[in-house]
Amino acid sequence: METTFGTELRNRLWELFYELPVFQEQVLFALREVTTAGDMSWLFPTLALALLYFGVGLLGLRFVNNWARNQFAHFFKEEPKDVSEKLSFLWFRGFMQAIATGVAFVIATLLAYLTNDSGGAELTTQLAVISIGSSFVLVHYIFYNLSGLDVPEYRVLPMNDEQARGFYRDFTLLISFGIATVLICFWLGDIGVHSQSYKLILLIGTTIIVVATSALVIYRSRKIRVFIRSLSKADKPSPFLEIISRIWHLLAIIYVLAAWAKVSVSLLMGWPTGIGLALSPFFWAYLSLAVYGLFLIVIERIFAKLEQQDEQVEDIAESVLQADRKSLKALCVKGARIIVSVVFLGIVLRAWGLDPLAEDGMVVEFFDILIVLFFAYMIYEAIKITIDNKIADELGDVAEPEPGDEGGGASAASRLATLLPMFRNALLFTVLVISGMIVLSEMGVDVAPLFAGAGVVGLAVGFGAQTLIRDIFSGAFFLIDDAFRKGEYIDLGTVKGTVERISIRSLQLRHHLGALHTIPFGEILHLTNYSRDWVMMKLTLRVTYDTDVEKVRKLIKNLGQQLLEHPEVGESFLQPLKSQGVYKMEDSAMILRVKFMTKPGEQFVARKLVYSQIRELFAKEGIKFAHREVTVRLAGEDGKNIDADNLSEEDKQAIAGAVLPPDDNPPSTSKP
Repeated sequence: METTFGTELRNRLWELFYELPVFQEQVLFALREVTTAGDMSWLFPTLALALLYFGVGLLGLRFVNNWARNQFAHFFKEEPKDVSEKLSFLWFRGFMQAIATGVAFVIATLLAYLTNDSGGAELTTQLAVISIGSSFVLVHYIFYNLSGLDVPEYRVLPMNDEQARGFYRDFTLLISFGIATVLICFWLGDIGVHSQSYKLILLIGTTIIVVATSALVIYRSRKIRVFIRSLSKADKPSPFLEIISRIWHLLAIIYVLAAWAKVSVSLLMGWPTGIGLALSPFFWAYLSLAVYGLFLIVIERIFAKLEQQDEQVEDIAESVLQADRKSLKALCVKGARIIVSVVFLGIVLRAWGLDPLAEDGMVVEFFDILIVLFFAYMIYEAIKITIDNKIADELGDVAEPEPGDEGGGASAASRLATLLPMFRNALLFTVLVISGMIVLSEMGVDVAPLFAGAGVVGLAVGFGAQTLIRDIFSGAFFLIDDAFRKGEYIDLGTVKGTVERISIRSLQLRHHLGALHTIPFGEILHLTNYSRDWVMMKLTLRVTYDTDVEKVRKLIKNLGQQLLEHPEVGESFLQPLKSQGVYKMEDSAMILRVKFMTKPGEQFVARKLVYSQIRELFAKEGIKFAHREVTVRLAGEDGKNIDADNLSEEDKQAIAGAVLPPDDNPPSTSKP
């Protein structure tokens, strides 16, 4: 009967349990048998010598640190002004400390080799002690720099001093304990512990690491939850960050338990093991942070030089360039973060036996898709940022229309600002389609039939949607002819309003009363644009017949010159206010007309000012406005006029009602 995997695993686990009673004897036996003396008298002197050698190495470490501090301290400021200076200091200091730790390890190792010509257990033991000590020093430097205990002003992670001390203490102890446990297990294997006992040692060591990691995760779950939420720059963290902050400890525990299960099964079955699988994410995470910090330093330095060039540009272009640089820098930082995260994920998967660099397999396809999506995202964001900033540059300080204005109070966008949004949408759609096709191809989908199907669908749409095609082509020719732009006030005959939005087949007009009209381009028969070049405004004035027309002309001319100097509206006039003389004669008034030319959209503001200034001027100069009136002549039977004073009130009311429309109230009766 064939043995199943579960049965074999259980049998090998029982074999290890049977080894437990003799486990201690096996270890002591191996320690005694490594020398010809057959006892353990060699162990403590060897450990003492190893500590002595490592102490000499620490002297070399201190010398390198002091030399680096004296040589490079003047390159760093006491008060860093940006993240680049903080990261530069921490990265360079960590690099020099890693070199110093390497020097200490090399010195101690050389002393061990020089004093142990024959090698054997003494040399192996001394190298294990030196490795444990060097690992502890290196881990100390790693988390010392991350927490910024001695230099709070250079601390990058959002932590206060108390949180930084707890972060340093917990992770330094955990990682050092884990590395020491692994190295001790390897040391016992090197000195010749029995194979079954060695497997048991590795299993116990892995279990200890998993228990210690899980305990730390549970102990620090609340504080790290707050820390994860603080990573958000917004007042409220994003839903994704909120979910991660709540379940991070569960994910961490699941990972270490899975790592323990994999290592345990590999040990029992005799497969290649990765005893440090539970701790490897910590190491690679720190290395990823170091690489990410290096990326940030390079990005900050590059954009700092570009910003120095931007300082030579003035006015609107300066602000647009600064916004462009800032947005692109944020995109580069986000891209660096994505690259480091994907590489970190690939390394962790490779540690689990899922090699993303293999020639085939689901993991390889998954990473290929990630690469395609990354480049598509970067191109998408770069196009969007560049074109959006160009649109902002074209718009400048364009004023939004005031509700209720009939084409006034707003400035039209440039032709480029009108066309760029559609061009941007077309480019983004192209990027999405191409990246989608590549992703489908990576997933094994044959995209050739999709292109053929798209052609058939396009042909069917062309025959079945002639109105749509007409709208699209009509809109294209309207835009080519530059018939209108965003923000302009136009009249289409049936509707009119300010152009608020332009799509591929229609435009939307905002009426001055608030209604939003959507008109397909194919329905436009004629178009009147009230926002181009200039606007001529003509106003009529009703004055009495005794008004001196020449005097009015001179007054209007002088007023026109004064209005050109007006601090708010003066620049709106393209031609000054002028009098056109008598326009027509009516029964009760003489009609004069004045005119002026303004920029499009500013004629209504200028009209308000002109009316108010003319009213004040006429009141000052004694020029009277004519009011509409009706003169009633009453004749008697002999043809002579009747005196109104002799009429009764009833007769006056009857006469007034006879000369007014039926719906009007009779005014007070005037004398004939």
